Amino acid sequence: MHVNSKDITEKLTFQEKRAVVSRLLREIHLLAPTFIAVTVVKQFCSVAVGYIGIYLSTAVLTGLQEGVSAESLIRRVLLWMLATLALYLLTGKLSNESEVIKSHSWELLDARMAVKNMEMNYPDLDSPYVSKLYSRMEEDNRWGSGIYGGFDNLEKLCFQAFNALFAVGMLIPVLHGLLALQSPLTGAFFAVLVLAIFCNGMGERYFGKKITEYMALWTNDKPEDTNLMWYYAVYDGVSMENRKDVKLYDALDLLKEYTFVHGMKFLKHKDNLVAGASGRRELIVNILNAGVRGICYLFLTLIAAGGGIAVGMLIRYVACFERLTNSIQNMLHDAQAFLLVARRQSTLFEFLDIKGSFHEGTLPVEKRSDNEYEVEFCDVSFRYPGREEYALRHFSLKLRIGERMAVVGKNGSGKTTMIKLLCRLYEPTEGVIYLNGVDIRKYDYSEYMSLFSVVFQDFALFGYSIAENVAAGRRYDAGKVRDCLCRAGFGERLRGLPEGINTLIGKEYDESGILFSGGEKQKIAIARALYKDSPFILLDEPTAALDPVAEYEVYSAFDEMVENKTAIYISHRLSSCRFCDDIVVFDRGQAVQRGSHGELMAEQEGLYHALYTAQAQYYENSAGEEVCPQ
Repeated sequence: MHVNSKDITEKLTFQEKRAVVSRLLREIHLLAPTFIAVTVVKQFCSVAVGYIGIYLSTAVLTGLQEGVSAESLIRRVLLWMLATLALYLLTGKLSNESEVIKSHSWELLDARMAVKNMEMNYPDLDSPYVSKLYSRMEEDNRWGSGIYGGFDNLEKLCFQAFNALFAVGMLIPVLHGLLALQSPLTGAFFAVLVLAIFCNGMGERYFGKKITEYMALWTNDKPEDTNLMWYYAVYDGVSMENRKDVKLYDALDLLKEYTFVHGMKFLKHKDNLVAGASGRRELIVNILNAGVRGICYLFLTLIAAGGGIAVGMLIRYVACFERLTNSIQNMLHDAQAFLLVARRQSTLFEFLDIKGSFHEGTLPVEKRSDNEYEVEFCDVSFRYPGREEYALRHFSLKLRIGERMAVVGKNGSGKTTMIKLLCRLYEPTEGVIYLNGVDIRKYDYSEYMSLFSVVFQDFALFGYSIAENVAAGRRYDAGKVRDCLCRAGFGERLRGLPEGINTLIGKEYDESGILFSGGEKQKIAIARALYKDSPFILLDEPTAALDPVAEYEVYSAFDEMVENKTAIYISHRLSSCRFCDDIVVFDRGQAVQRGSHGELMAEQEGLYHALYTAQAQYYENSAGEEVCPQ
């Protein structure tokens, strides 16, 4: 798959523009269903307050000219002042409501993105297509406020639309009078007015596009002497992963040169381009606006001089014409900005629309009281997304419930890949995996996943309580949690914790949390696997950071914990898994040997014998005796 979203500098058809704008409006409504309604009422009230002032000032002047009594004028003023106060209060309340709605929508979008990530099939998350989407989303939002800019621009557009409508409404009498004159001069006035507005719109479009192109410049753009990866220096140079190398090799001066010399040179170049385009736009727009206003003032003055408009009304019409021209100009600008926000979010929308690539089966997994399950890999081959080489090639294996299997081999030989395929984190590129004779893709995905408890080398614990981590949920059986922790060897440590199973792991959310050691976290992860109580338990090198003796002790204890369940132990250390009667040796994506430790050692030309002999020094003591006896 490839990223379908166009770059923000590419030309869109009218249909494409309408599609991205409609999608942005739908997303805004989805995140904040009441936002548009609140915005419409708020901006109506906000605009109305301004026009009450214009109406009131002209009404007073006209009243004075017509000899209206002071008492009557004061009553009118007080009435409109009360109306203005009511509108101010309502606008304030709606503004607060709007800010709350926007704040909530930001949290909801973050949550929606997180849920989408969790719902996606594992291969999709690992695919080059999704990686490119992430990269484009970051690129499209590196300036601006992302989808939240749509909220702000929608408010601005609504305000300007009401501004124009109110202005037109108050100008209807004078516009009607101008049209009634049927004068060539009147026709010329309207023609010049429409032409100026059209030119304004074309200018906004042209310069808006230029500014967007300049803002989208990055380090791979001209001039070439600024293409020096200052982005790497600014962002990656301060990352925790790189900081130690910066310190050890005294690379600070190198990064500072890229950042403050070459990087700033590029920024200055880009800023000059943007400023130049913005300046030209402002110059042209101001000239057009000045011309439009001058023409409007001229016509209104001529009409007033001829007695067509009262002097008091002249003020109203001048103010309304100025507001009308301003609102039209601002609407053109804000519409361009809203379209740009919509275009920049098209990659986000594409991400949210990703459909799962897995075949979702419907067959229920047979719930067997005797736990009699059999898994068979039948001529399975697999390549990771975006890669040409095979991680597994023509792999076949059969495993029955209750068996203990050790999977050994060098790093990168395909051991973990087999586990990921078995757990349906990925699907085979070729071949089939069967459960009790049925293709696993035909089973209901959630039911099938419930068969497996896995502890990976890079297992993850969350910053919640120990109990919530073990149960993987908010609801749990406290007695069962404690039992699993004790069986996993965490019992003594648990008894020393004042909060017991309610102790928080880490300090991400609360300073009262405990920073457990790697070994303690490992035991909690094993307890989580035990709590799930699945018929298959898989250990994928979760003890790789331990020495061979400690790893052997963990595996030996775990062998007692799993009781009658099927257990698969993966390790590149052969001594740790010698207690298994069934050992499978992986090499270059294939199972090259299978048998017990004694049988495999008897094959002196085999890979297992060579690996075990090479590793023997790590699990023999100074006297040459094995520290991990059979």
